[in-house]
Amino acid sequence: MKLSNHILVLIFILGFASCKEKIAEQKTNKTTQNSSTDLQVDHLNIWVENPNMAKEKLIKIGFTAIPDSLSQIHHGQGTAGRYFNFLNGYLELIFVHNQNELEENNLKNKDLDFTERANYKKNEASPFSIALKIKDYDIDKIPFKTVQYHQDWMEDSVSIYSAKNSKTHLNEPSIFVVYPEIESQIFESLPILQSISSEDEFWKSFFKHPNGAKKITNISITSTSLDLKTETIKAVNEIKNITVKNGNKHLMELYFDNNIQGKSFDLRPELPLIIYL
Repeated sequence: MKLSNHILVLIFILGFASCKEKIAEQKTNKTTQNSSTDLQVDHLNIWVENPNMAKEKLIKIGFTAIPDSLSQIHHGQGTAGRYFNFLNGYLELIFVHNQNELEENNLKNKDLDFTERANYKKNEASPFSIALKIKDYDIDKIPFKTVQYHQDWMEDSVSIYSAKNSKTHLNEPSIFVVYPEIESQIFESLPILQSISSEDEFWKSFFKHPNGAKKITNISITSTSLDLKTETIKAVNEIKNITVKNGNKHLMELYFDNNIQGKSFDLRPELPLIIYL
């Protein structure tokens, strides 16, 4: 074979190898993109036994709560919430509103974990939930196995998708994906929020907190005996500004506005939460 032919063969082989590498790289980048950038934190839940006490703990350190009369009851689910709104999400204190309804719902939805989470003090389950949303809503982008469920309080044609292993991995935070109609609104700043034209201006007051908190900028959730390699935890830990890690106690740490004030409030033991302002 002539030298020129050897050179052509070599160029072909190198070009083919390079092409394969680029295809593999594109597949890797696509997988990484789908698992990390398509998911965002929508809001956070903490299961509580005494919602009034837990709410007052937050009010005492300068947070504004949505009035109980306007707080949502999850009909058919047996739960209700107490809410704190921020410019990029909200915190919900979730609790059992109707025990019979909770148990009936658990019989209908055996793959869900509401009853176990509600009994977190007895079974040492994580009392935290992480509600996620997907960019350009597409359930095929959810990078973990899910259980689809619909409750009476939801609109007829929609569902929530909960991580399937929440039932068996109670040490993990409960993780679920919400649909667009119930995603939390995001506002860049309080002035932008105030500039929105609305017939009812009352709702805007729930975003103003005497302690100055505006946005949740970092989230750290500690769980006990946690397997960091499950598909749900791996997916959550790829999301910007949230970390789920192992520790001795279940704990949520919320940082507001990059801890610009340099203040912190430890609300334990009544509430497994540390706030950084």
